[in-house]
Amino acid sequence: MSDPDEFERQLLEQMTSYRRKRPYRPVFGQPEGDWRVEANWEDAYYGAAHAVVSGVVEGRYPRAVEGVAGLYLFRHYLELTLKYIILHSRWIEDEHTLAEAVKEVEKTHSLKKLWGLFKAEALPKMQEDESVKEWDIDFVESCVLEFDAVDPGQGERFRYHGKSFGGAPAGRGDERLWIDFEQLLENMPHVREVLGMVDVWFYETHGMIQEWEAEMNSW
Repeated sequence: MSDPDEFERQLLEQMTSYRRKRPYRPVFGQPEGDWRVEANWEDAYYGAAHAVVSGVVEGRYPRAVEGVAGLYLFRHYLELTLKYIILHSRWIEDEHTLAEAVKEVEKTHSLKKLWGLFKAEALPKMQEDESVKEWDIDFVESCVLEFDAVDPGQGERFRYHGKSFGGAPAGRGDERLWIDFEQLLENMPHVREVLGMVDVWFYETHGMIQEWEAEMNSW
């Protein structure tokens, strides 16, 4: 049988670990000059969102704790992916011509605005490809606009408890937002698959135009 005094000592040590002095070991190795973060940004946020929402649905994470983080991560995935698609669509003028200049995507967090740019700029460039008409763009639009309706503008409803940090939060008497995490988990992979195909389309189209122009220039 273990020593009761030793057990109490270990328990006390665990409960008061904040008193223990420890040397801090740095997490980052920051190079001199310019540097970058190595990441696949949209994959990173989608993967983290899927892991968190799965944990909520499976009961490993409380909905009122990690759940809101999962919502924010997926919303941010939507924002980043739309920005990448819009940027990559600007690589080409149409299905046969490279763009002479590529304009940066303006700084915005509005999903509605980004979706508007996607429909105005990217989608028309894909219309000659009949197969694209079979893709489930409507499903993605419904998802993007639903998230925008709940979290419009700068996208702060899942980031802070108020419009600004320390601002007035919703009162206890206010109605709570109803969230179907099970349905969200079901929707997420389909949204990612469709948006992924759209982005690949612009990558491949850009590459094919480059190859064709290089071949023409070699004659």
